[in-house]
Amino acid sequence: MDERRLPRDDETFMRMNLAERVQHFLLIGTFFTLMATGLPLFFYGFKFFNWLLPSGRAFAVRGVLHRGAAIVLILNLAWHAGYTVFTRRGRENFRAMVPRGKDFRDAFEQLLYNLGITRLLNRVGAGRNFFTRHPYWLFLEPPRYDRYNFVEKFEYWAVGWGSAVMITSGFFMWRVDLSLRLFPLWVHNIFIVVHSYEALLAFLAVIIWHMYNVHFNPEDFPMSMTWLDGKITGRELRTLHPLEYERMMNERKKAAAEERRKDEERRRSPGTGAL
Repeated sequence: MDERRLPRDDETFMRMNLAERVQHFLLIGTFFTLMATGLPLFFYGFKFFNWLLPSGRAFAVRGVLHRGAAIVLILNLAWHAGYTVFTRRGRENFRAMVPRGKDFRDAFEQLLYNLGITRLLNRVGAGRNFFTRHPYWLFLEPPRYDRYNFVEKFEYWAVGWGSAVMITSGFFMWRVDLSLRLFPLWVHNIFIVVHSYEALLAFLAVIIWHMYNVHFNPEDFPMSMTWLDGKITGRELRTLHPLEYERMMNERKKAAAEERRKDEERRRSPGTGAL
């Protein structure tokens, strides 16, 4: 095969199209607006947050911003659901996001690879015969990922689950009268507790886990630009998503073989020779 057809390290590929990037921008904006206007209530006993959100007009504006951001979040999620159902790319992305048995194996293998315990045991001679017969357990290489790895899938479904919890609990906190008509007081109190701690969990997950995985890890530092331009390089594809890279290579090989076959047919067909 012509090597020029293989994905080059400097070649760029679309990872997120414009619609997906806009949905992501809206998610970022609404998330941080909700955190900035909601989390201070969780720590309202501290003097700093009393100063930041004093009672009166500022507190009322906070409530309007919080509920406005929640409405935009709901509309964005509805857009994403429609995009997933009614567009081919959305359906393909969704199928790629569905957890499979390989994701659980990948998580296990990544953990053991990062720990390096079995490699250490092998180096010091412990269990060497076992590792010689079963080299898999050495975890010499990290698992190979397809379009989305298990971390990306977990984060995707966590956003869906967390949003459902926050929207449901937040709605009944907004409509206290309806909540108390439908449920006893202790259920309404559960809504408040769940809403508060789910918000704190989401904030920590994004700031600590997502920000590191996407922007601060050594492979992407100081920041992955994919969320801005939607592109990924051939090198990133080959190192971070090798199974997708191999599938793309095979597709290009098949396309090249088909082109050669058609060229051969045209040369053999009557009337195509030189005049």
